[in-house]
Amino acid sequence: MLLRPVLDMYRGVPVAIVGCRSVGLARASCETDVLVVTSERRPAVTIKTGGGYTDILFVPEREVLTPSNPEHTVALSHARIVRDSSLILSTSLASNLAISGAAAGRSSARRLASALKSLGRVQDALGRGAHVDADYWLLSASYDFAYAWLYSGETSPSPSHLLTQLKGMSRRGQKGFEAFSAGAALSGASRANCRSRLDGLAVLYDVVGGGHERRPIGRQFWSASRLASITAKAGDLTERVELAECYAYLGTEVLNCLRELARLEVGEAKRAAGPAALSTGGERLLGDRLLRDLGLSRQKGELQSAAATVKSQVSSLARRPPPTG
Repeated sequence: MLLRPVLDMYRGVPVAIVGCRSVGLARASCETDVLVVTSERRPAVTIKTGGGYTDILFVPEREVLTPSNPEHTVALSHARIVRDSSLILSTSLASNLAISGAAAGRSSARRLASALKSLGRVQDALGRGAHVDADYWLLSASYDFAYAWLYSGETSPSPSHLLTQLKGMSRRGQKGFEAFSAGAALSGASRANCRSRLDGLAVLYDVVGGGHERRPIGRQFWSASRLASITAKAGDLTERVELAECYAYLGTEVLNCLRELARLEVGEAKRAAGPAALSTGGERLLGDRLLRDLGLSRQKGELQSAAATVKSQVSSLARRPPPTG
């Protein structure tokens, strides 16, 4: 049993599988997302188990029973219980399932609001001639739109299956999919660009995870094991010639890394500016080549056109009634 190491390490506490494996969506290369209910505050950690990887998420009992984030409610409503002698997870599953429709509606609305805020920052960055920043905020808006679209159909997003999930949506149809593709620059998906984006992520993980002299040691989530897991999934998608899916998945990781790096390195005002705050000055962390490898290299005309397409679909989705089940 692949989860035996996890069960042995965390004896006597509730354990469940969440994420794509809990809904039957996983490929062989996908990691297993395991939720461990604990009273201790711990960062998420990735470990190698058998021939794959396991992401362990440590969640307090209160958050499992009454999630503060509606996205957690949707995810927990699909959890597969592995061990639950205290019945915490059974109670959580029943209560979260009962309100998952309403939680999905709130999640969609929150993501749409975030997308609109990011689109405003795209225009601000373009006005300053800061194309890298505009590209970053457009990428952020596009993923928020994609997640909002999925939540509008009461679907919990899975980053490495995002295009598959979007193609399966009956609401919004082709225009929504085209908007996400334009905003996330999926027309640039190729073996070479997937490889470049993965190489850029390796650099970011080194900086965020402790390889840089200014980074605190012990940031478990940004570990070599986590990067190896991402690399395995990207390699599998490339072998399947699912290049757009691979590029989209790596785009999610780019956003996650840049957000964490900005959180660690600069103040709130500079975080709102985008990657430029990390790519200028005497001790710049992000060089021009790295930014290109990460895919942040579109020019003004392309950014304006894609932003307009995404904004149109964000506005259209916002006018639709949310799920209420």
